Amino acid sequence: MKSGSHDYSFRNQNFCAIPPLTLTPNACGSAAACKIDDSWEIIVPASDSRLVRYYADDLSHFFADAFGVSLRIRYVKNIRSYIDNPSGKIILIQESDRVGNTVMSDKKAAFHLLVTDSHVIVTGKTERGTARGVYYLEDSMRLRGECSLLPQDSEHAPLFCPRMTHSGTEFDTFPDNFLEACAHAGHPDSHLHGFEDPEALWPGAGRGYCDFANLVWRAKGYGLAVYVYSHILCDIHPDEPEAEAYYEASFGKLFKSAPGIKGLIFVGETFEFPSKDPHTSGVRCQLQPKDDPRVSPGWYPCYDYPQLLSLIQKTVRKYNPDVDIVFWTYNWGYVDKEARLALIENLPKDITLQLTFEMWESFVGVNGKRYSIDDYSISFPGPSQVFIDEAEKAKELGIRLYTMANTGGRTWDNGAAPYLPVPQQWQKRYEALCRANKEYGLSGLMENHHYGWLPSFLSLFSKNAFTSNGLPNDEMLRQIAARDYGSCADLALRAWECFSEGISKVIAAGVDQYGPYRCGPTYPLLFDQTSAELQIPSAPWAWHKGGSIWNPVYPDSVFPNYENVIMRYRHVKTVKEHFACGVKLLAEAAETLKVPFGSEVSRQIAVAKFLLCTYVTTENVIGWTMAKALLLRGEKDIPKDVICTVSQTLGIQDTPEELAEYMKQVAAKETENVAAALKCWEEDSSIGFEASMEYVFNDVFAEWKNAETERSLQRLERWFDNNHF
Repeated sequence: MKSGSHDYSFRNQNFCAIPPLTLTPNACGSAAACKIDDSWEIIVPASDSRLVRYYADDLSHFFADAFGVSLRIRYVKNIRSYIDNPSGKIILIQESDRVGNTVMSDKKAAFHLLVTDSHVIVTGKTERGTARGVYYLEDSMRLRGECSLLPQDSEHAPLFCPRMTHSGTEFDTFPDNFLEACAHAGHPDSHLHGFEDPEALWPGAGRGYCDFANLVWRAKGYGLAVYVYSHILCDIHPDEPEAEAYYEASFGKLFKSAPGIKGLIFVGETFEFPSKDPHTSGVRCQLQPKDDPRVSPGWYPCYDYPQLLSLIQKTVRKYNPDVDIVFWTYNWGYVDKEARLALIENLPKDITLQLTFEMWESFVGVNGKRYSIDDYSISFPGPSQVFIDEAEKAKELGIRLYTMANTGGRTWDNGAAPYLPVPQQWQKRYEALCRANKEYGLSGLMENHHYGWLPSFLSLFSKNAFTSNGLPNDEMLRQIAARDYGSCADLALRAWECFSEGISKVIAAGVDQYGPYRCGPTYPLLFDQTSAELQIPSAPWAWHKGGSIWNPVYPDSVFPNYENVIMRYRHVKTVKEHFACGVKLLAEAAETLKVPFGSEVSRQIAVAKFLLCTYVTTENVIGWTMAKALLLRGEKDIPKDVICTVSQTLGIQDTPEELAEYMKQVAAKETENVAAALKCWEEDSSIGFEASMEYVFNDVFAEWKNAETERSLQRLERWFDNNHF
């Protein structure tokens, strides 16, 4: 299968659709249920709201697609007469359509649900709440596998708002099918970087002009809001006399043209300015003098950041008084606590502080050596001490608090899989976030960064966890397993437990997060090739072209940090074993269920297999690197006990012949592994794709990888011959 016919095909699906009449009843069914048939109607107050018409049509299509049940939609002017006589009706209303306050929560997306044996009434706090109630009905019937609902009288509200997500279909591109998926998954806010601009701090998406006003309009029709992530240059200090005019010409211009933008996000690395803080160079990283050892301003909690925030806040709130200004502390978690908290104390109190949930935490590995989380990872559910310190300060000061949670399902643990199927590990993070909601007032989530979100079975799992009066997490996961795997639900739960245990053993080290974890089985086994020699396949429109965000030449020299290398090697072997166990369980389920190629369950299994292939690649890369370091060490003065420890870790003798033979065996295993990964991509074209990089694994990359492996073997042979072994 060639990439021309398969790449990007995942974009063509209706993410919210159900193949006609494929749902089958499961153990969630009940004889006491409210059963719905063709005699029922959907009743909606007369409205010209695009959102109202969308969720009414969506519910009607759901019944038709899932159960072959056709319900008429009736838009009525006198809704109260139907509320008084509701039999045989699903009534979709807002709080304002009823007498009395029926939704106790003050959250706009809250809703009240009344289900009896004869009727259903969904009452939203606002239109967004009613929409959430509609999706709740659909989710419930998907789980039950039948056209019925359990009787209930309950209220539900989101615990976090916003829940921001980037597009996983194309960088900074939000087609309608993706916006629908966001709405159904409970992501009420979309998240945009910006547009290509030669004057911008970073180059932008490469897609040219982005119509923010149109995106805001389209998103509103699905009950969504739009947050933008600033890449705009800030090259004038707020103290300068021309500063107001300078920022009016950029931020002011943006909000004047699109005042409906809900929020504006700033993070150090893309919010650098000529700070006067002496801890920094005072210029952005692109202008950093090579002889200045200080960091550029984006990597330090500069004392004058509050001035810049206040000026931009004043500029944009002329056009949108309610815009949410979000300031994210991601880049300086390594700085002393006192300096970080001093900045927070001086921030404007009517902005939002965003923290990163799990980073900067330190652990002890299998050999007793310490390691830390270099970047986003679900290996540690969180929160980190850095988060706790800053969250406590925000609570003390009464500052609104968000966090980067990665709960859209992707982290820096893997850049080429559409999500990480480790629900029991995600559940630990969900529960930690909910505790932070109670303890620190955490109110909003950023659910992923530029790698983007795609729907998966985790979407309902997280939505339930982040909604009041939801099912217990364990029960929801069991129902999802029953929905997708039927009689093999226990096998799926056991497999997910294997994956969750495996991911907890991952060492989130930058050398791997920006190496084989980022591009999966594409990562090359190199002998002496340089980056300049590598012709890495790349889409010319990718934001991160080729290997620009992953290091194709493995930057680990092994010596003198051999203990760290061995620790990572042993950890990834353990991770691989856990994923192999889980894949075996899912394969057993697939065989029992006779799962067809390309079905939802088959694609889930392909994602799990691809992750296994990624861990095999990482093990092979580290093993190859250690053997090569031993082989090429030359006259380096390395203690004999160190050499012995490294060679024993690989299970070989420290002789050129055995080292070379080991490397050949690794290369052969890796070529087989690439073939296995390619089958996963053939099953699901979202595998190997990441929005900021485009594809980093497909048939083209597999061919490139194998060719590079062969070239490395040839160079190994030549080196061996030249050294007369």
